[in-house]
Amino acid sequence: MASLWTSLIAAGLAAVIYAVIGLPLALRVAPRPMALMLAPMLGWAVHSALALPLFFAIGLTRSTAILVFAVPLLAAIVLLAKDRVWRGEAMISRVTWLALTVAACLAFVLMTAVLPKISADGVTLAGPIFDHSKIAMIDEMARLGVPPGNPFSGGEEPARLSYYYLWHFSAAELSLLLNISGWEADAALSFFTGFASLAVIIGLAVWLSGRATSALWVVALAATGSLRPVLNALFGADAVDRIAGYPSGLGGWLFQASWAPQHAASAVIALLSLLLLVQLARRPHVLAAILLALTMAAGFESSTWVGGVAFPLMALPVALYLLARAAPPLRLRVLIGFAAAALLALLLIAPFVYDQMQMAALRGGEAPIAIRPTLFLDDAIAGRFGEWLNWPAFWLIYLPVELPAFYMTGLVALVVIVKDSRAKVRTLDDERRTLAIAFALTIPVSLVASWLLVSTLGDNNDLGWRAVLPGLLLLIVFAAAGLSRLRFGLSPVPVAAVALILLAVPGGVSIALRNMTGTPGIDDRAFAQTPPLWQAVRRVTPAAERIANNPSHMEKMTPWAANISWALLANRRSCYAGPAFRPFSARPTEVQDEIDARFNRVFAGEAKPGDVEALAAQTKCDTAVVTPADGAWSNDPFAASALYRLADGTAAWRIYRKIN
Repeated sequence: MASLWTSLIAAGLAAVIYAVIGLPLALRVAPRPMALMLAPMLGWAVHSALALPLFFAIGLTRSTAILVFAVPLLAAIVLLAKDRVWRGEAMISRVTWLALTVAACLAFVLMTAVLPKISADGVTLAGPIFDHSKIAMIDEMARLGVPPGNPFSGGEEPARLSYYYLWHFSAAELSLLLNISGWEADAALSFFTGFASLAVIIGLAVWLSGRATSALWVVALAATGSLRPVLNALFGADAVDRIAGYPSGLGGWLFQASWAPQHAASAVIALLSLLLLVQLARRPHVLAAILLALTMAAGFESSTWVGGVAFPLMALPVALYLLARAAPPLRLRVLIGFAAAALLALLLIAPFVYDQMQMAALRGGEAPIAIRPTLFLDDAIAGRFGEWLNWPAFWLIYLPVELPAFYMTGLVALVVIVKDSRAKVRTLDDERRTLAIAFALTIPVSLVASWLLVSTLGDNNDLGWRAVLPGLLLLIVFAAAGLSRLRFGLSPVPVAAVALILLAVPGGVSIALRNMTGTPGIDDRAFAQTPPLWQAVRRVTPAAERIANNPSHMEKMTPWAANISWALLANRRSCYAGPAFRPFSARPTEVQDEIDARFNRVFAGEAKPGDVEALAAQTKCDTAVVTPADGAWSNDPFAASALYRLADGTAAWRIYRKIN
């Protein structure tokens, strides 16, 4: 099982390492007061985007991981010593330090969503572990290097994993570097992502507002959740769901970073890319163009939905605005800088683009992205008043319910700040004004993308849920900057802003409590007994071979059925991990249905003639695992098969190996 203390130590080391790597770069492209806040995430993005193709060439092992971290670390330390960065004025205020302390506490809440809760009753998991079942990808890369194979399904072509796996790759680096499990590395990187993302938002809010108190408002807003707990208590969950839609994957920072830190990381990197875009337009130079290319690549490779769809849509109007206001003698240099950065980014992401396009072509069916507005009103309401009501309701009901603390406040503050930046007597200098307007152009694009774009590869609209993230983060930035300017009293504006935050606090508390305590279930005690099973499996299964186990094994440990015990503990590839991992398969839907039905029959003890042979041939199952919880325990098709022999058997498991 993953250890809390091991994960905490790894998270702290990751924060220090990436901050040291990123600080000399941040100091050259960002104002000094903001640079330290940007350093951890910038260091992570630049290092990860460069390290991945390097490991393609030299191989990912513990030795090469140590080398690839040591060289930039030493170079950064030399640069920082040469720059005498710590001399002179303090880089951040005491108020900001306090906010960073709170940010670390919120990052710890994210970490607890991943870690097991061990007690006398067994092991309890929190809901977000369902999405963190991608820990199998971390183990895959730490064990076998990059590019990774597909750990979820065997016998497929292409055999490589088709996914935006940069975040998980960096967790694999941590796993090798510190000799920790993939589960612990995932928890550590979740902490780092939460802390580093809040640091970026704090840095932007403080710099735009010129007030250190913005930092405290950022962490207060980030800690909030949906209005649903309050509304449900007042009107009942059914009534709220009919009007505001059923709860989905779209939520505030605390919710999204708990479930999908890779997308949250990509959204923060999108903000860094926009900042670099502005800096490149103001002062064109090679370093800014290279960093822009690396951050754009890191954003795409961490989340295709954010970095590959939402960000280009957001960057286009910003780039046009920056070109239009650039001085005529500089305009060509700016355009060349933008084009060079884009071309370098495309070169870096080319393997990801190729794999994802190939996978989409092999699966067939509809395009991976469709344009249709979010529908969430109850059918009876939409039928009575018309489907068109969903269009304004997204803006007037759905977003205010899901993002209550900063949606309206952020929009109002955005208008005030941008209007102020265009007034004759301005409180913002030219650099802050340009960035404020660039961010203001970004927010509506992000929100519209979440409203109108739909991903079709799975059952969930991941694109719509994640495209909102850059706009969501910027709404927190503007809301915090605006709140720091207010004089609090009995006037309507501050009272309304504070009331919205207070109403959103129960939602944030609910998320934190669920992350920290988990959801007790009937399989908690049985799950606690599974580590010895997977240790036995690893003893007889070589590192690159695949195992077959019941896809429904321990499925009640997660909110939706998933082969979670295998994903967290096996550290071996699966020949078919189950329906939860279908988005990682290039097979057409009908073929996946056939494989799923066969696995269900085999492990239910209802195998048809030829099922075991087809399972071995089609999905390349080298090892098969049967437990007393499976129907196959009493009617074992592997024992009756000439293809497999018993390699290890106890009262708790039977492990079969394919006869070569």
